[in-house]
Amino acid sequence: MQRARARIIVTTSHRPSQRVRSFAKDLASVLPEAVKMNRGKATLQDLYYEAYARGAERVIVVGMKKGNPGVLRVYKLGALPEEGLQLLSTISLSGVRLRRETPGSQRVFNVKSVGLDAQRIHSEEAARAVDTLAKSFLARIVLDEDQWERFDVIGVAEEKKGYLELVFICPHTRRVCGPTLRITAVTDVESKIHVYLVKGEVLPYAKG
Repeated sequence: MQRARARIIVTTSHRPSQRVRSFAKDLASVLPEAVKMNRGKATLQDLYYEAYARGAERVIVVGMKKGNPGVLRVYKLGALPEEGLQLLSTISLSGVRLRRETPGSQRVFNVKSVGLDAQRIHSEEAARAVDTLAKSFLARIVLDEDQWERFDVIGVAEEKKGYLELVFICPHTRRVCGPTLRITAVTDVESKIHVYLVKGEVLPYAKG
């Protein structure tokens, strides 16, 4: 049976908690043409073949820390099967809020396009983090609220003291429609840059 196409596959580490599964489902609902996949015993190579079969560009694996979502590992597909999945970025989380935990939130369906609003970003390190988030989530940077209506979902990034808050909003109703992420660090493996938001530092990234 032919698998439905997807641009992004969202899954979890092995043996995830219920909260991690719920977060992965929430995240997949607000990313462009994303599907949530149960991990089971699938290896990274298995995930590569699943992504290849669906024509996906990204695989996002939600890692767990003390039962909560702790890190997002974002992969792109290598050009050849033997190259498998290649780590594109890591996004460290100090906390999340599920959609159902936000009063007045709504569900959103059939998301094709996502904008990432960066109007509340002022420092160099936060701007670099947002650039990596946009690349990871296949989103486009938005610098004017008048552009919101062009997208199905808007991720509003706001710079806080020691972290970056990312809230997903439906632009037509201005209601929260996805999870809220508290991001403390972002690593762009391709650009070899590590952004440590807690200390406000941009450092070179060295594998291992």
